[in-house]
Amino acid sequence: MTVEIRLAQNNDAEEWNSIISQSPHGTIFHEWDWLKITERHTQTKLYPLMVIKNGDPVGVFPLFFQKKGSIGMVFSPPPHAGLFYLGPVLSGVDSLRQEKMENIYIGLQKCFENFIINDLNAQYVHISLSPALQDPRPFKWSGYRIQPNFDYAVDLSSGVESLFSSLDRKQRSDIKRAKEREMIFEIGGEKEYEKILDLMDIRYAQQGKIVTVSKSYFVDLFNTYKNNILVSSIKVDEEVVTGTIHIKYRDTVFNWQGNPKPTKPVTPSPNDLLIWESIRYACENGFTYYTTLSAAGNKRLHTYYAAKCNPALIVRYTATKKSLVAGIFEKGYVRIIKPLREKAKYFGQHNVIQ
Repeated sequence: MTVEIRLAQNNDAEEWNSIISQSPHGTIFHEWDWLKITERHTQTKLYPLMVIKNGDPVGVFPLFFQKKGSIGMVFSPPPHAGLFYLGPVLSGVDSLRQEKMENIYIGLQKCFENFIINDLNAQYVHISLSPALQDPRPFKWSGYRIQPNFDYAVDLSSGVESLFSSLDRKQRSDIKRAKEREMIFEIGGEKEYEKILDLMDIRYAQQGKIVTVSKSYFVDLFNTYKNNILVSSIKVDEEVVTGTIHIKYRDTVFNWQGNPKPTKPVTPSPNDLLIWESIRYACENGFTYYTTLSAAGNKRLHTYYAAKCNPALIVRYTATKKSLVAGIFEKGYVRIIKPLREKAKYFGQHNVIQ
């Protein structure tokens, strides 16, 4: 038995994508083009690892490397990419018994860990696992700190009428009032896509925050993944007042980016109508689930609209490991350097010239 770990090249893209499409752990974020676009826009270097056993691929793991001073850092996914998970993908494990699958998983994790430590010499590692990869134990056994994260998923199998009936009375009333006040739901294109990004910039500025994901990154993704990106918007008097950027992948529509609060008062809130009509679209177009990414955290602000639709809770895991020096650097960066940089960047972006 021979096991080889190697870096995938551009001529491996087709095989890489085939592994992603056939594995339950694969996501659109793992696809070759998405990874390469992410690399270009995040000031990181992509290390797309493939593990070959007896000539056949048994797993892949996209790692992004970045250096801050003398601290080598590995991410999957990298920061400032608008991605909530990535991590390893196991190949050909669907029909295996649990024991066999665990043995393969543990062996792969050891291969990846060896590369991270010996080849990249990383002192900080942060990995967010795909929701389908529900077993974080191999990382825990390797000394990683495991944290749960949460998404909301609405099962669409009961149909539109049943889903609407499951909403509470106030939400149903607000949706009807929004329609009566001529709030129009539309599926849009590039123009609406960029408008939603602009509205998000404005909303962040109102909160004293900055957008850390570049607009050019989103534009590149749109141009490459037009068939997978679904743009939903609410218009009032032909003007987009809010919207959501969705991703269509396999049997699911993912609520990915957006839902900004309108820049001017609109009553009732158009976001109830936006989410409901997006769910209706997913249901009527043959999808099985409508999933709101990273919307089920501890802060109620982030769960408000998604929680109204009677969703199921999806748990996924983050694994983090850091050296003592990297831990000290992280605390200093989070508490001192990052706030100062964000303030400087914020005032640089929003300075008004009289």
